[in-house]
Amino acid sequence: MNQFYPTPSRLAYLARNKFKSKNIVRILEPSAGRANLLSPFLSGHMRPELIDCIEIDLNNQAILRAKGLNVIDGDFMQSDLAAMYSHIIMNPPFNHGADHVLKAFDLLINGELVAIVNAETVHMPNTAKRQHLVSLIQRYGEVEFHQEAFTDPDTLRKTNVEIALIWMQKTADIKQNFTETLEIDTTSGIENEVTQGLALRGNTIGNAVAVFNASVASLRSAELAQEEASYYKNLLGMPLNRLQSSDIPPEGLQTRFNKGYDDLKDRAWANILQTTEFSKYLSSKAYDRLTSDFVSVKKLNFTEVNIRGFLLGLVGSQADMNMQMLLDCFDEITKYIPENRAYYRGWKSNLKHKEQAYRVQMTRFIIPRVNSYYSGNIAFDTIKKLGDFDKTFAMLDGKAECAVSLAGLFSDSATVKQLEQGERLSSTYFDVRYYPGVGSIHFFPTNKPVIDRLNRLVGKERQWLPQDDKQASKGFWNQFNAAEKITRAMKMPVTRWGEIEDGKIAAAHLDACAKVGVDISDMLLQDIAA
Repeated sequence: MNQFYPTPSRLAYLARNKFKSKNIVRILEPSAGRANLLSPFLSGHMRPELIDCIEIDLNNQAILRAKGLNVIDGDFMQSDLAAMYSHIIMNPPFNHGADHVLKAFDLLINGELVAIVNAETVHMPNTAKRQHLVSLIQRYGEVEFHQEAFTDPDTLRKTNVEIALIWMQKTADIKQNFTETLEIDTTSGIENEVTQGLALRGNTIGNAVAVFNASVASLRSAELAQEEASYYKNLLGMPLNRLQSSDIPPEGLQTRFNKGYDDLKDRAWANILQTTEFSKYLSSKAYDRLTSDFVSVKKLNFTEVNIRGFLLGLVGSQADMNMQMLLDCFDEITKYIPENRAYYRGWKSNLKHKEQAYRVQMTRFIIPRVNSYYSGNIAFDTIKKLGDFDKTFAMLDGKAECAVSLAGLFSDSATVKQLEQGERLSSTYFDVRYYPGVGSIHFFPTNKPVIDRLNRLVGKERQWLPQDDKQASKGFWNQFNAAEKITRAMKMPVTRWGEIEDGKIAAAHLDACAKVGVDISDMLLQDIAA
């Protein structure tokens, strides 16, 4: 943070106005901070998705994403960037200004760069890099100096340092770039070389990055070749006595390349996600959440560091994803179908003691409306839901998959016919019966410990159960274990719309406990004491 000097508003607008071309195809801010330097672009009509940001501070990254900006990497000097930028604007750390500006200028193929650096970087070229930067400014641009630029009233961190405002422009030399690509000897067997190169890397992540980089290099060569062809085609249209080279910059090169580059990056990241095979083990809802969050991941540069960081993040969040799967499954069975619930009085020493707790019925539950509205056959959404049940209960049982799946029973025409004829068939965790006339499936759990595990894990997650079983009284566990019996004895109030109030359910539950002889007096005494 010692080198973090957010750009004052006046200086940000001064930097923005140094650009000669207002046709922004894609812009890069290599040390974005909190986007102060980008404020002139964001306050206008600039679409934030056209701005790529690199920022090392995680808190600042969150701020940038909240503004709709693309955070593509953390450390600019360690980044491998391939996109073609029409504009680069930067306020790098003052003690490393020359390093950052030289790397940024090297990135440009056809575009402009504006950089704010310590004036000493230009005034005192006492290193090889500073000397190189000064020579580039003399050849490709200009520089102006400003005193007290970081002392304006709106400056977050003030300093009296003099700054140099650098502008440089690079124009693509299509003929030169194209010639360089032709110097590659294509007669030695590129395919074998690539294959050997991949084999030498010896790891899947490295292989994926190598293929991606090769794809980007090939795309760049193809786009430059197209510009080369267009260049000579334009020359052919000139009178022979006036034939001369044209210095018109390549139009559309950056737009075409960046579109292709983004597509390659999307494909590369998607392949990483598919390679993890998470879809085999996550429910459809859990996988949808993962792919939704993955949108921001795909904006990152496709490098080994970022890939490993993403995979480590997946491993670190797997427990949360698994718990969300359990909650999804539990709610799918109970949330909209009260008949599938077995009520119990939630543990009182928690923040949610006013909620009426419930568990999945251990003997039978029903999933209604499983037929397609149009065909009368099992709906696709139902098959997907059954597949989610298979994955969730296999996970609860510590298995990779079900030996006999619910989705399989209801997807196979032979077993569907048996079910339609009233037969009761078995999957790994349930016996099932299908009633096509009313469009419902009845589930009879055959592995009750797995159902109990679901109920207990969800109960603890929602604070209906204590984290330590010994924290609750004997009466609590009596009524929890007898939940099905108590629920059958409950006289529920009649309601035409919506859910029954928790207070009325609690009263019915209390009456039912007395009716079936389940003693919860110690729980009631705890309530009175509370």
